[in-house]
Amino acid sequence: MKKVSVWFFKNPPAGEDTMNFALLFLRIFAGLIMIPYGWGKIVRYDTLRENFFGDPIAIGHETSLIICILQQIFCSIMLVLGVQSRFAAFMLFTNMVVAVKFHFFDPFCAVKALPTVFMGIYLFLVISGGGRFSLDNLIFKNFREDRLPEANRHYALRVALMSLVFAGSWILMGNFLGIGGLASALCFVAIFMIFIISVYGIAPWNTTHGR
Repeated sequence: MKKVSVWFFKNPPAGEDTMNFALLFLRIFAGLIMIPYGWGKIVRYDTLRENFFGDPIAIGHETSLIICILQQIFCSIMLVLGVQSRFAAFMLFTNMVVAVKFHFFDPFCAVKALPTVFMGIYLFLVISGGGRFSLDNLIFKNFREDRLPEANRHYALRVALMSLVFAGSWILMGNFLGIGGLASALCFVAIFMIFIISVYGIAPWNTTHGR
């Protein structure tokens, strides 16, 4: 328990391995959460191509719509997989810049806050790149596996646990189980603990992992 309190309250820095798993989570999260926006534009394509937000970059309504769909769906998939991560994140960043520009004079909390948050996330990923757990690394070998201590190598289990986190969050947030109140809160705590374990290796109180 003492080690848990030190980890939580004193905030010791995470190691390279742990940060790469945190980056994997952020990259997948930032990609998946944008795909429904692009899919919604495909569903409403016939309507939007006639007047796509006032032709925001002055290249024609339909051309702007097509570019936006490509950014929000294909660049998001690239980000999830970690393929040309910086390019994908930059495309999504510019997409959100246009959205913020379009909503510039709208109320911040009601309208402009969401694309601004997205913009910050994608800018972070432009800076960071895809990290170790990406197809970029598989192709270009940007990280050397032999630099990691053996204790940190639980990758298959940790990726499986992170996948469980995404699936569980989708089920819980979508209220597919029809639960609420205390049961919902306990499920959220369980999902959060699985997320922590997936990022830190076995557990944050085991100081030999995630460093």
